Amino acid sequence: MFPSEWWQLAQQRLINPAKARESLEDMLKRHPNPKSLIDYLNQRRFILLLELLDHSDCMRKFLINHPEDFQKTIPGIWYISKKKEDYIKELKELLSDSLPDDEFSKRLAYYRHRELMRILSKEILGTSKLEDLLVEYSHLPDAMLEYCYSRALEEFKQAYGQPVEEGGRPASACIIALGKLGSYELNYYSDIDLMFIHSSDKGQAGKLNLNEFFSKVFQKVVSLMTKITPEGKPYEVDLDLRPFGRSGPISMPLLSAELYYESYGRIWERFALLRARFSAGDEELYQTFEQEVKTPFVFKRTVDYRVIEEVQLIKAQIISQAKRQTLSSLDIKLCEGGIRELEFAVQSLVLLLGGKFPFLRESNTFKAIWKLNQKGIFSDEEAGFLEKAYEFLRRLEHKLQIYKCIQTQKLTREDIPLVAKMMGLAPQDFEKTLSYYTKGVSKIFVSIIPSHESKELEPIQQAVLSEDINFAKEILSQLGFKNPVRAYNMLLSYVHGREGIKLSNYERKKFLEMLPQILSYMSASSDPDETLNNFDKFFSNPTGRKVILSPSKEDVVKILCKVFSLSSYLSTLVSRNPDLVEDLLTLYQDFPERTLFEEEFEKYEKTLGLSLENTFRRFKKVWEVRIVLVYLAKKDERYKKLKDFFRSLTNLADFLMEKLWERLRLEKESMMLLALGKYGSSELSLGSDLDLVFVGRDHMAERVKLAQDFVRFLTTHTKEGYLYDVDFRLRPMGTKGELVPSMDFYKEYFSKYARTWERIAWTRCRFIAGDTELYQEFEHILESFLFDTPMGKEQKEEIKSIRYALEGQAKRGAGAIDLKFSPGGIIDGEFLVQYFIILERLREPSMITAYEKLLVKHPILKKAYENYMFLRLVETKLRLSKERGTSVLTPQDAPRVASSLNMEKEEFLETLKASMGELREIFLEVFD
Repeated sequence: MFPSEWWQLAQQRLINPAKARESLEDMLKRHPNPKSLIDYLNQRRFILLLELLDHSDCMRKFLINHPEDFQKTIPGIWYISKKKEDYIKELKELLSDSLPDDEFSKRLAYYRHRELMRILSKEILGTSKLEDLLVEYSHLPDAMLEYCYSRALEEFKQAYGQPVEEGGRPASACIIALGKLGSYELNYYSDIDLMFIHSSDKGQAGKLNLNEFFSKVFQKVVSLMTKITPEGKPYEVDLDLRPFGRSGPISMPLLSAELYYESYGRIWERFALLRARFSAGDEELYQTFEQEVKTPFVFKRTVDYRVIEEVQLIKAQIISQAKRQTLSSLDIKLCEGGIRELEFAVQSLVLLLGGKFPFLRESNTFKAIWKLNQKGIFSDEEAGFLEKAYEFLRRLEHKLQIYKCIQTQKLTREDIPLVAKMMGLAPQDFEKTLSYYTKGVSKIFVSIIPSHESKELEPIQQAVLSEDINFAKEILSQLGFKNPVRAYNMLLSYVHGREGIKLSNYERKKFLEMLPQILSYMSASSDPDETLNNFDKFFSNPTGRKVILSPSKEDVVKILCKVFSLSSYLSTLVSRNPDLVEDLLTLYQDFPERTLFEEEFEKYEKTLGLSLENTFRRFKKVWEVRIVLVYLAKKDERYKKLKDFFRSLTNLADFLMEKLWERLRLEKESMMLLALGKYGSSELSLGSDLDLVFVGRDHMAERVKLAQDFVRFLTTHTKEGYLYDVDFRLRPMGTKGELVPSMDFYKEYFSKYARTWERIAWTRCRFIAGDTELYQEFEHILESFLFDTPMGKEQKEEIKSIRYALEGQAKRGAGAIDLKFSPGGIIDGEFLVQYFIILERLREPSMITAYEKLLVKHPILKKAYENYMFLRLVETKLRLSKERGTSVLTPQDAPRVASSLNMEKEEFLETLKASMGELREIFLEVFD
């Protein structure tokens, strides 16, 4: 069918001649008129067709599916060069407004691959310079975006109306090309980097504001461009370079973009905007963007030496990353002397000098090389070399991408014979040429903007910069990290960025400088891994990063690392509210008095501008942090400090309950609020809920509604969280009982229905807020209930049975110790003292104070008190290490709690076991 010499010549250029022959036969079988294709082919066209079928699986599939397109597309290839308007003209013939979205995207994808075949053919035949082919190919997505934008804009105009700014002027928008699309250097299988802006956010399109309207328009544009179809995707779209990255709005008003780059723009964003250009939409709007946003932001009139330092840091990162490359899997973009080094060398010079010399404001790499040459920055020899090196590396990149049909820059050993043949070189000549260009580029790259190193890097800095995981593992293991790989990846994510954390180059440099000291502080803790986890919570917050990296806070990291090592609970609070760190740096010297609460609450209401619910929540959060910090910092005897800590947290709750009672105007009602449980005994700990009870003089529906409002205020979750968890299970009939029972109800209930366990619970009753005269009456009823009936053998047996029943609530995970419900736990200590409170007719709601008053008369309580206080201390230390209140000590918790008590883990567990065993023995001695 075809001359044998054609096959022989083609075989010299093919990777898999047999597969190419088979593909050509498939193509002819699918062709409606195969003779027309056979007649069209001459020797050159025949070899070109086989190369397309051989060099790219994507092109092979396209040509087999569209066997007529080769002969329709290739004629005139020698002189045809298309621009955006040419593509738009052809797209008008291919598309129509009546097409459904799926078919519209399908035809876009078809057209993209057809034009890729044409441009790839020009590269194979050498009919155009690579620089010109890249420009031509970059015009293609511009045309497609223009068509998609017009379609989407018209659709939403029809749905919502014409978008107009305030004053009636039509609103407009545009698509800005970034990355390689922006510099007219688009890869064959590259994402297209885009950014969308609209003219104003002040105006309407029907019921939508302009932000909402253009957000819908551009979401539709992205959808049309990225839809998966039988012809593939038209393009992959990347919006990560837009302001605020993935978390930012899809489209931004022009003024907002200007404010963003003025306020937040970082050095890498100057590099990103360097390559920004108009792609589609309103070109006049883009010109305004270029004049008012891009040019002032990217090109500074004077050289900022801080920018030079940031460029040096980027350069150091590129070098450290490049040194990790090996020839077994070489990334031709990231390797030494690779595409990234060459582009960065050119772009950094343009960025630094473009402010002074507008002539140099060029984003296209080929053109920028020669403009820098004309300004004397590159010699003729250097410019010529860089142009050839860039062309070779970009051709190689295209061969890899077209062969694998993916966006890749990875060159493996197995790829070398294949890409060498595609580039018309013997494998050894290919390797020599690649080495020649990369070494030459690396030499020029190293010479631009010489690195300034004031001192030799510490080992961990070297490991992170070079991304040497094995070296980092060794260092971090020596520092006590049990999971050094995870720690390394976390540190690396700060330097190289991750979702939510993108440091400026100044911030990166500062962090790297601080890194050895930060790890030294973490290493001194009992659990460096958990300390780093808590550090990460704080550092993930932008305000937290600012505090850590602030030059004026030299001691902040040491203080923070101490908190992060001691308390996950506090770390979480501070991480969510890093503005509270000022209190960490200027710790209150003692637990706060009530007058301080009153003064500061008034300031909060006057200055914060928060709703009442959020004012209460913010106030509680701040003061809880302060109280915890005082507890951690004070040097008092540990049980005195613990009692003061409980009392202070209780005083805070009392203040908030009284203030809320007043603000909800409940003081006018003949009702009151009582506390039971740990709140009633003035012994609130971290994460404790509030056991509350309402009492009314008589039954009134209005009081129930007021009480419901009170509870709702406490428990509703707002942006500041909730105020307190509330528990009503200790009130008569538990959660099924009335919310505001009357005095008569309590009188009857206590005398006829209340059980022994309720006598135990109500020993902790304490007045919080409301009608004081009503409380005096209630207190008489309560004391009669608590003390009039003697504590005999029957009551003792009932208490013991209740205690055993509560043991069923103990958590029994592998190795877990329930400090509250397990035998010998906190409940044993509370039931003991509550029994003696009733026995001795002692009206004292505090368990601790009651112990101290009773142990003189009852020596058996002395040892019980010691064990009880130790358990309360362990529980507090445990809760400090948790984000939520808990009394269950797991094997994972033991080392940290032990460390906080200055004990070894084994010593701590033995002491804990002995303490609970002794408390249980005392409990049984009393109740048996």
